[in-house]
Amino acid sequence: MWGRAVSGRGGKDSLLKGGLALAWMLAASPCWAQSVSADAAPGVAAQHSAGVAQDAATTPNVPPVQDAAPTSAQPAASTPASAETQPAEPPRHTGHRGAEEEPGIVVSSRPLAPDPGRAINQASFAVTQAIDNAVLEPFSKGYEAVVPSPVRDGIHNALYNLREPVIAANFLMQHKIGKTAETVARFVLNSTIGLAGIFDMAKRKPFRMPFRENGFADTMGFYGVPNGPYIYMPLFGSTTLRDLTGRIVDRAALPLAIGRNVLPTAAVVPMIVLGIVDRRVVNKERLRQEKEAADPYTTTRDNYLRRRADQIEGLRHPHGEGEGGKKAEKEEEG
Repeated sequence: MWGRAVSGRGGKDSLLKGGLALAWMLAASPCWAQSVSADAAPGVAAQHSAGVAQDAATTPNVPPVQDAAPTSAQPAASTPASAETQPAEPPRHTGHRGAEEEPGIVVSSRPLAPDPGRAINQASFAVTQAIDNAVLEPFSKGYEAVVPSPVRDGIHNALYNLREPVIAANFLMQHKIGKTAETVARFVLNSTIGLAGIFDMAKRKPFRMPFRENGFADTMGFYGVPNGPYIYMPLFGSTTLRDLTGRIVDRAALPLAIGRNVLPTAAVVPMIVLGIVDRRVVNKERLRQEKEAADPYTTTRDNYLRRRADQIEGLRHPHGEGEGGKKAEKEEEG
């Protein structure tokens, strides 16, 4: 199981970095342990050309076929037939990239989730858009204008730091030992020298350990649990039955992971409000593009389902730095 856990590219490096970071922490300040509590097959054209040459040799009385508009600038004229038998692989999308792609076009080899409650979802979407236009978007713009960027970054980092123990637990359930150790090291570093996560020290030199998104919904997808029906929840936005279940489990496990006394009850509601505003600011460009699409509801739904499929694919078949939705540091579902 250990070989499987660290076989992905970067697994050993992540494990080494996480272990070195933890060893450095424990050797430098033993008292920190007390503060932790608060990613066209070649030769097809050649084979096709060889086949044409063979046909020409066996049928000498047949004149060669001339192009309707011959030109020397198009040497790939022998490939159309092979394109029918070898369809081009659809472009891959790594992690969260909904704001960077044309919102009305979805190219995916994977089926999207069913949408049996489309009428209800569309009504919920319309209500959420009205609230966003009237309240959330103006408030988030004011938040950006009034609150300095370093303060906003500190709030964002602190909110995400609280999720690290749950993320580490899900990496462990996915047999990714290197990512587990790296996430634990991130939490220790940022909770101590990062002042309760306000400063993301773990992604800086010499550690270079970026935030990586994960959750119980990703773990279920990793083991093959399907999306289930698509759901658009008022205010919370796009989800599926699997993702909604995973979100509930993550929220329920959070107090157990960081301790019940770390967050006072009076701080829960302000943190939820700050989380909603922070998510709106982080995703503002993607949300703007989805609103301007010809069919905003369909675009929002398909973008979400594509991003989630790519994140699960990145966990099951890691490729490069896209593993596990690393770019989720810059964008969160909602």
